[in-house]
Amino acid sequence: MDSLTFLHSSDWQLGMMRRFLGPDGQARWGQARLDAVARIGEVAERTGAAFVAVTGDVFEHNQVERQTILRACEALKRIPVPVVLLPGNHDALEPGSLWTSSQWSAHAPDHVTVLTETTPFQILPGVEILGAPWRSRRPLSDPAAPGYADLTADPSKIRILLAHGQLTSLSGGMSDVPPIDQAALEAAVADGRLQYVGLGDRHSTTRVTDRIWFSGTQEVTSPEEDAPGNVLKVTIAGDSINVEPIRVGAWHMVDHRVELFDEESITALEDWFAELPDKERTYVRLAGDGSLSLPLLARLDSIIDAQGEVFASVERWAKFWTVRPAPDAADLESLQLSGPARAAMEELRQALAGGDESAGAALSLMHRLARDAG
Repeated sequence: MDSLTFLHSSDWQLGMMRRFLGPDGQARWGQARLDAVARIGEVAERTGAAFVAVTGDVFEHNQVERQTILRACEALKRIPVPVVLLPGNHDALEPGSLWTSSQWSAHAPDHVTVLTETTPFQILPGVEILGAPWRSRRPLSDPAAPGYADLTADPSKIRILLAHGQLTSLSGGMSDVPPIDQAALEAAVADGRLQYVGLGDRHSTTRVTDRIWFSGTQEVTSPEEDAPGNVLKVTIAGDSINVEPIRVGAWHMVDHRVELFDEESITALEDWFAELPDKERTYVRLAGDGSLSLPLLARLDSIIDAQGEVFASVERWAKFWTVRPAPDAADLESLQLSGPARAAMEELRQALAGGDESAGAALSLMHRLARDAG
């Protein structure tokens, strides 16, 4: 074969929940993950890809709802070339696996193959796919090794290894399962046993070497991901290889850090929100520090609440949200409270002076409610 082009994807995690999006945002984001799968089919058709390989975690877990499986099968039908799926840690080949369920077997498209063994799978004449499916969520050794154990070089074949797991060089040794032996993979590529290694588990598109790549997830799942939402177009021609990320995702998840001390900083945050595109498909996690008068704090609350209605979701990042109320006497007197309400205000003011920051939040809320009522 003079040249081979195929697509590499991973970590679809269909059925994943993101509570911070709320019911409406969750439903739209869940559908977007399926839409991205369908767009992979469009990329396959446009690029002339011979097949699509998905390196693990097709589903979020083995107990996803029947609807999720059926909708996944419909999305797979929109990919016009053979599809090879590798079970990963989320959808491992363990007892009760969805891959052996009646729902999957009854509805899986005929052009979809699930790699349940490590036996080489000839997808095209002269092209073999080697798989290392996960058989439990806690493997005891290198999860990629079974896919190419005892393999010898064969110049007449293009061999592609599909594996799932972390590399120590990228995980920082923090993984709670054995990592993939990167040196062994590189050696298998260098001596010609493998022509490409497609990895899954890392959600950001990541080049390890010219021939070893993490594709990343098809649609963003967290603000920490720096390059999600891609499918890899892989072209092998003789001794050369070209890997090109092609975007298929439509959503964005962003962190934004702000210093809030005055009206100008509030206006700057408002302008930042206004300039962001695709608001209905964007989740924003705000980290903030500073101190604001009660009117400015009330304005900030109003801005965040309003933007939360426009964006998929906007939330204060509790771990890094330290914007403190700084009420002055004029702020509090402007409320013109009397009776029990004024007594409560004075009690909260004394608590704030004593270092109780929750009292400041309560004062801010009181100021906002009084302002809105007026």
